Amino acid sequence: MNENKVITKVRTFATAANLGPGYDCAGMALDLYNEHEVYENPDGKDCVFIEGNDRHKIATDGNNLICRTIRKTYEIKTGKKFEDLKKNFRIVTHIGVPVERGLGSSSTAVVAGLLIADKIFNFNLSQRELLNIGLEIESHPDNLAPCISGGLVICYRNRENEIDFKRIETCGKFKILLIIPNHKVNTNEARKLIPDFFPKEDVITNISNFALLVDSFVTGDFKNAPDFINDRLHQPYRKTVYPDSMMIVEELNERISLPAAIGGSGPTVFAIIPGNRMEDAKEYVEGILKLKYPEFEYKFTSISNKGSYCY
Repeated sequence: MNENKVITKVRTFATAANLGPGYDCAGMALDLYNEHEVYENPDGKDCVFIEGNDRHKIATDGNNLICRTIRKTYEIKTGKKFEDLKKNFRIVTHIGVPVERGLGSSSTAVVAGLLIADKIFNFNLSQRELLNIGLEIESHPDNLAPCISGGLVICYRNRENEIDFKRIETCGKFKILLIIPNHKVNTNEARKLIPDFFPKEDVITNISNFALLVDSFVTGDFKNAPDFINDRLHQPYRKTVYPDSMMIVEELNERISLPAAIGGSGPTVFAIIPGNRMEDAKEYVEGILKLKYPEFEYKFTSISNKGSYCY
């Protein structure tokens, strides 16, 4: 095969996990993405060329998360060693999803590897199969599932004790504001700050808040969503890691009643902007937030209802 001929291209989307009270079970795909071009590499080694921001500290050899996922998917589905196949790839990745900012950047790589393997080897994997193979590599279904399917997703364990998910249809009458700091937070280190046990009252609060927040997404009524998006299970324990981000979350919720939370393990803030509040949000960003927090990047985007795909 001609090494300059594209085998496939893949687009994988950013995600905002947890959505406040939906800790470790809920996530939303965002219209922010990485793109990957795949070529066969006759040199005998996997290699990845990174373009865009956050290029540093991303592996560019066979240890890259995309390459590892391609190999893992092949071995799980065939029961054979990938190295015996003697097939290698050159992948050009254009990064649009900030790395280690709480926007599911590692999931975009895993899902890229899943979709590339599925396409090249004609596995015809279902979305649930993609998720459960992905979980062998990345243990965050609340990022993986929305990255695969698009939309708002809730993950659960089914009667066969497998991780599954359900996509919830939203009203679509809202935008998302991302407030992205210029520093990173390592997910594994951030998770160490979460206790193994929680007060019963905090768990009850999160359950009721999340149920009502989902209702807001479905109906489009976000009037009381600043109450519903409140979390007691992860953000309070990690606030020392991203104090400015938490101050912005509190400011958006309390001062202008825009529901806001930390994306994933942080430090990015995401806020839900109902259609009739866009001008309010833009004015507050320009007139207040950018002056108080000039080191943050402010980006308006939307939910992506189209899951990651090859083209």
